Amino acid sequence: MKFEIINHGTLTGFTPVDDAAQQWWDDHVQWCPMMGDQYLVESNYAGPILEGIQAASVKRQAPSDQPAPSQGGEKF
Repeated sequence: MKFEIINHGTLTGFTPVDDAAQQWWDDHVQWCPMMGDQYLVESNYAGPILEGIQAASVKRQAPSDQPAPSQGGEKF
């Protein structure tokens, strides 16, 4: 999941780069205006959106980072 993010001062532009990013945006962000291919949000909302994107990215990566216990991933 990848976004291009541009700070325009009072507005922040988010451009979903791949299908997973577009799907996340559609599922988690209410309507907002667009300029070209960028979704524009007031900068005070950019922080919570970034936190949501980061949390989703960590969640998506976590299962592949650790081997399953049946594969000898236990640590003693």
